[in-house]
Amino acid sequence: MIAPLHLGLEHPNALWLVGAGLLAFLAGLAVNLYRSRRSPSSLDAAEGTE
Repeated sequence: MIAPLHLGLEHPNALWLVGAGLLAFLAGLAVNLYRSRRSPSSLDAAEGTE
């Protein structure tokens, strides 16, 4: 049986795109976790500079 659609995982460029997307997602998650764990005093200081 032949599938009418495929995921395209046999193409090497698709694997690079998936890998880059995963790395970008993890980097964004790490930045968000870092910013959410900062102390409230540093957040107040940052708000005063605007």
